[in-house]
Amino acid sequence: VMVAVAALAVALGRATRVSRVLAVALLAVLLLDPWAPLAPGFWLSYGAVAALLYAGAGRLDERAGAWHGSDPAWRRRLFATLARFGLAQWAATLSTLPLVLFFFQQFSLVSPLANAFAIPLVSLVVTPLALLAALIPLDALLWLAHAVLAALMAALQWLADVPLAVWTPAAPPSWSVLLALLGLALLLAPRGMPGRLA
Repeated sequence: VMVAVAALAVALGRATRVSRVLAVALLAVLLLDPWAPLAPGFWLSYGAVAALLYAGAGRLDERAGAWHGSDPAWRRRLFATLARFGLAQWAATLSTLPLVLFFFQQFSLVSPLANAFAIPLVSLVVTPLALLAALIPLDALLWLAHAVLAALMAALQWLADVPLAVWTPAAPPSWSVLLALLGLALLLAPRGMPGRLA
């Protein structure tokens, strides 16, 4: 539903602010399934997307600009891409941590590493191959997508089996989750926002 709303907003030329598109996507989900907020996945999904949008505002151009000068253009683009990816990992992991601990009383310590290669592989390889196979009926495309996904799942299973891969603390009280979310709002805030020190 999120992707459909975003695509419709772009098609209609109404994608002026991503926060507005996110709000419309949220409304669409609630209209289709009013009970969605009872599921932890609802809060984790929208919380992670909102955190990515919030943390990324006003930071990426500033960091990329730090590499101007004698550095070649490809190096500046590479740094900007790595900075974007690192910020996304940082924001997604930290922003969902309080909710994950609240809902499940455990956190995967290997998840940042797993996401570092799983997200690009699924986003840039598996999904495009599957969509291309839906348009072009070639079994080879599906076999390749399956092979990449199978290798990915084997790697993720290996990571999951690492000793001490999961941290299982006591269930946090509700007030500590709220305080943690407020702290994260300051930590991930874009530069120049009141209350942010650096």
